[in-house]
Amino acid sequence: MREREKQAETDDQVKLKPFLGIKAGIWLTGLYSLILLAALFLLLVYPGLRNPGAVLSIKTEPEGAAIRVNGIYMGTSGSGSGIFVSKGQKTIEAVLPGFESQSAFHEIPGRVFGSLFFPLRYQIEFNLKTRSPSDAFARSAADFAAWTFGGEPTAVWQIPLSLSEGAYRIGPEHDPASKEILNAASRFTVTRAALRDLVRAKFLMDSGGLSASAANLAGSVTDILHFLSESPNSAEWLSDLLPPETAVIVRNSDWYKNTVKTDAAIQQNTSETRRMSAGELLANERKIAGLSFINFANNGFMISVNPVPGSLYKTFLNENPEFDNAAQNEIFPKAMYEKEDITGVTWYAAQAFCNWLTENLPSSMADMEARLPTESEWEYAAGYEDEIINMRNTGWEWCLDPYAPLPFFSASQKAIQAVGSPERTLKRKQLSASSPTRASLPPDFSSPYVTFRPVISRRNP
Repeated sequence: MREREKQAETDDQVKLKPFLGIKAGIWLTGLYSLILLAALFLLLVYPGLRNPGAVLSIKTEPEGAAIRVNGIYMGTSGSGSGIFVSKGQKTIEAVLPGFESQSAFHEIPGRVFGSLFFPLRYQIEFNLKTRSPSDAFARSAADFAAWTFGGEPTAVWQIPLSLSEGAYRIGPEHDPASKEILNAASRFTVTRAALRDLVRAKFLMDSGGLSASAANLAGSVTDILHFLSESPNSAEWLSDLLPPETAVIVRNSDWYKNTVKTDAAIQQNTSETRRMSAGELLANERKIAGLSFINFANNGFMISVNPVPGSLYKTFLNENPEFDNAAQNEIFPKAMYEKEDITGVTWYAAQAFCNWLTENLPSSMADMEARLPTESEWEYAAGYEDEIINMRNTGWEWCLDPYAPLPFFSASQKAIQAVGSPERTLKRKQLSASSPTRASLPPDFSSPYVTFRPVISRRNP
C-alpha cells in the first residue's frame, strides 16, 4: 500500500526543465513578476500616458449652464460626474440662455500614475450675470408655456420644472417685469404639474432663489390669495386642477360661490356695453382693395365683413408664389382658390396676405396697416353677426394673438408677447350652447376648416 501511494505522488509531480541554464523555480518567478508588472503598467501608468488630463468639476451660479471646451459642447455644470479634458491649454466657456457667457483660459494638468482609478480633478467656477433678468426669465416661461400643451404628465412621462428653474436662475436680480412675466405664464397653467411649477416659481422669486424665510412665505401666500381673489374664473380653474377630495372643499366654500356669482355679473355688464347701431356701421362701410370693411370707429379698427375670398387670395399668390405651398397640401386641390372663402391657410400665410394688403391700401391710408384681428376685436365684431358681420358657418378663423388656455388671467401685453405661445388663437361663432368658440393651432398648420379675415387699424409704433 505504501509503495502504491509513493508511486501515485511520483506520477502527479511535474518537473520543469531549466531555461537557458536558469533553474525552473527562478525563471518561473521572474515570468510571474513580469506579468504582474505588465498588468500594473496597463492599469496604473498606460492610461495616464495614452490620454493625460483631468476631470473638470465646473460650478456655475446659476447651475445648468452648457460647458464648451475649445468651442465643443462637453456637458452641463452641476451634472455631478465631471467632464474629462485632455492635458494642455484649453478655453473653457459657460453658456446659459439669457445670461452673458463667460470663458477662461486654463492650462489643464495631467497625472500619469493611477489616473484610471484616481483621476486628477480640476475645479473651475463661473458666476454668470444677466443684463435683463426679465428676458432671461421669459425664456424659461416660454418653455413652460410650450410644455403645457403636452397634457398632464404620467409616471412614465414627466416634464421639466422650467418656470421655477428660471425663477431660481435669476435669483435676487429679478425685476418688476419678471413678476409680470410670471403673471403671463400663469395663463398656461392647465395641469397639476404646471400648477406645482407655478407655485414653486412664485416662492423662489420672492425668496431671491434662496431658502424661503417665514416672512417670504407669508408674503408669497398673501400675493397668491390676492391674485386668486382679483382674477375672474380663478375659483373654477383652481377647483378643476385640485385633487377631487380637495376640489369638493373649494366648491363648497363661500369664496367659490361668491366668485362664480361675481364672474357672471361681470360678463353680464360686459355684454351690455354701448353698441353702435346698424345704421352707424353701414354709414361707415368702405370698399378697400377688393374687400368690404365695417368701421368700428369707437374701437379704432375696421374689420372685413366676410373672410377673404378665394379669388382675391389667388391674386395675392400670383404676386407672392412663395406662399403657394404654405397655403395648401396634397388634400387641398387648386380648385380651393375658386371657393367663396379661402381655407387651408397657415397663420403665417394669412399674416403675409395682410402685409400684402397693407401695401395695396390707398395713399390716404398711409398710416394704417392690415393685420389679423385680435381675439377681443373678433369677439366685439361677432356681437354684430346677426346684423352686418358674416361670422356664421364660416368655420374657424385665425386671430393675431398667441394662444393662452386661460386668457382670463390678466397680464401686461408686453409680458404676454415676451412669453409667447407655440400656437395661435382660432375663433368661431357659437353654433350651440355647448359648442366651443375658441381653439388653437400651431402657426405653420393649416386645415380645410380654418379661414381668416383682416382688420385695418393705425400702425402700431
